[in-house]
Amino acid sequence: MSRYNTALILTIILIITGCSQKSPQAKIGKKSFANEDLMIIKSLEEQRLGKYNDAINTLKILYKKSKKLTYLEQEAKLSLLGINNKNTLALLTKSAKKFPENLLFRRLLTQYYVQHKLYKKAEKTALWILKKDRNAQNLALLGDIYILQKSYKLALKYYQSSFKLDNSQKSLINMVSLMYKFLDKKEEAISYLETFIRLNDAKEAVYFTLIQIYGQEKNINGIISTYKKLYKKYDKKEYAKKIIGLLMYKKDKDAAVKFLKQSGYNPQMLMDIYTSNHDYESAYKLAKKLYKKSGNVDFLGKMAIFQYEANRGKLNKKILKSISKKFEAVLKDFQDPLYLNYYGYLLIDHDLDAKKGIKLVKRALEKEPKSLFYLDSLAWGYYKLKKCKEAFEIIKKFAKDSDEPEVLMHYKKISKCVKEEK
Repeated sequence: MSRYNTALILTIILIITGCSQKSPQAKIGKKSFANEDLMIIKSLEEQRLGKYNDAINTLKILYKKSKKLTYLEQEAKLSLLGINNKNTLALLTKSAKKFPENLLFRRLLTQYYVQHKLYKKAEKTALWILKKDRNAQNLALLGDIYILQKSYKLALKYYQSSFKLDNSQKSLINMVSLMYKFLDKKEEAISYLETFIRLNDAKEAVYFTLIQIYGQEKNINGIISTYKKLYKKYDKKEYAKKIIGLLMYKKDKDAAVKFLKQSGYNPQMLMDIYTSNHDYESAYKLAKKLYKKSGNVDFLGKMAIFQYEANRGKLNKKILKSISKKFEAVLKDFQDPLYLNYYGYLLIDHDLDAKKGIKLVKRALEKEPKSLFYLDSLAWGYYKLKKCKEAFEIIKKFAKDSDEPEVLMHYKKISKCVKEEK
């Protein structure tokens, strides 16, 4: 049996046992007897311990002595749970005939037939129940049975009738799953789901059914659109993360930026996208906003970097002073190697204070001694101090294997300096 059919049989069982609570109970012979309460406790304890046959025997006695129908109902339910219980079919058939207005016995009989793959008998019994009580659950039950018989068009008919009656999300999912998997009504299934989400207070399961279908259709835009609706309604970070992941998969950075700006989700990610797009002005504004809001000097350090990158080619003393001031404030409390090296390199490269720059770079190297970028900064610092041999000893170890234009330029100048000294 396929996994789909196995799951369907379990669904049928849940429907039937769920319906059982609503079954009318006949008020037959409300006769109590001396040990009734003790026997009820005994039956419950036997059920708790999984001793179903013992519990069934106790319930038989309870029913025989009191004629209360609830005990017969419980006996029928437990009998159906028993493994290879030979008396189950007889009990259910006899009870259904004796109490025709009590639909629970018919439902349990339907369940018995389904469990034993007697689908035609299950169908007949379910149709009898439906004539007595035409509700959404009983219509869906017939739909389930027709699926087990692979009568998909008939199943759809009953699922649609069930959905019209209760407009429930469970009925909707049953219906569209059948339409999509077995009847090649893909567009209609999608339309049902999209309309329901638009007009009703849909639960997450409905959204995920639509996402699953879009996934099988490889409709990434549909998946993104549905996750956006989920995020708007439920405000869960996991949904925002999915949206960003899918947009980045599509390489649609503009759409990712738009979503991040509108949603306010993960400002750091938005900053990273700005940086990858070389949009340093936007990155600077965002870092400034976050620094004002949090007071976190890490954002001040990022402001300094973004200000430098945004002004490459038009740097002047005023801008360099502004950047240096930010780095000084950061490094008072936050000895991050990134900022130590960046500020150190700025001081070296712009001939502001090469000695101080080298000290800062060395502090960065204490934390990350194998960083080629920091080693390049150190070599460049020695070059600026005219210590070309020291610079060459450092840079020769990695420059030839580098594809960084700046590193190659440094290597070329340092090598020339060494030759000139000779």
